[in-house]
Amino acid sequence: MTKKLPTIDVHMHLAGTGCCNSGCWISPSFRQRYTFRLLKMIHQISNHQLETTIDQDWVENISKLVKESSIDYGVVLGFDGVYEKKEGNLDTNQSQMIIPAEWVFKVCRQYKNLLPAPSINPYRKDALEILEFCIKNGAVCIKWLPAAQAINPGDDFIDDFYRMCAANNMPVLIHMGGEKTFKTVTPEFNNVERLIRPLELGVKVICAHTATRIIGTSEADQIPALKQLLKTYPHLWVDNSGLCNPSRFSHVPTLARDQDITERTLYGSDFPVPSNAVYYTPQLGIKRTWDLEKIKNPITRDIEIKREFGYPEETLTNHHKVLANLSTWIKE
Repeated sequence: MTKKLPTIDVHMHLAGTGCCNSGCWISPSFRQRYTFRLLKMIHQISNHQLETTIDQDWVENISKLVKESSIDYGVVLGFDGVYEKKEGNLDTNQSQMIIPAEWVFKVCRQYKNLLPAPSINPYRKDALEILEFCIKNGAVCIKWLPAAQAINPGDDFIDDFYRMCAANNMPVLIHMGGEKTFKTVTPEFNNVERLIRPLELGVKVICAHTATRIIGTSEADQIPALKQLLKTYPHLWVDNSGLCNPSRFSHVPTLARDQDITERTLYGSDFPVPSNAVYYTPQLGIKRTWDLEKIKNPITRDIEIKREFGYPEETLTNHHKVLANLSTWIKE
């Protein structure tokens, strides 16, 4: 009998202000951003908690949600700042949040159902040293948000970073398509064509959010280009995180039926970004929509919505074909 593979959520965000000796940081401008205020309200975070216990509280809540959901493990994402390309120094004016690699590994050692995905800006002067540290400590992938971190995935300047990733089978999870949670500083870096360079160098790439466009914007539809890249590069994957929310919900029915995409899809929730069924009431009907909305656990609800439209069960376990160092964290 084939042993059942553990199920994994590849896209869950860590957050923090720097309390709890975490080393985290958020900029004053990001604190004023509407998305920050909205998430603070949704998750009922007080100002006192924000300054005293939120970093640890946040991790504990993620671990609890995973434990009570229908998945076994959650990949928690770090977040790096913006760095000047020439000198490799932190640009505090453009940086919005920092969730350092050390904190990512610390919380994953503390909570056994969490898997580490640190973020390393390849332009920082110590990028290769930190990447080596992350590889040795068992990172499962590296996370980038190019438009908010000013990272150009197509830049030959970072080829050494790519070569180290490829040599160590380390995937890079790269956000493509529009961005709303963070301020966009380099929107031109969201183009899937910029993934060709790492792919050509043999890096496994996970294209976050399946490169979907934000609804109601003038963004170009990148799905045709993405599908061509999937045909060309067997080590290109996507995740389906952040799709069941107001900015991307209309893509789900089409993507879920596209086998070229689903066979290369990893499940992701994009927690804490909300996921709801209400947007699909015309397709699902009031009763089924209400049944889905009654699911309290946001991860389980997100999975059930995607199942409803046909995402195959393999999306919950495809991670074992892609992520690095899973045996370090997932014990028999």
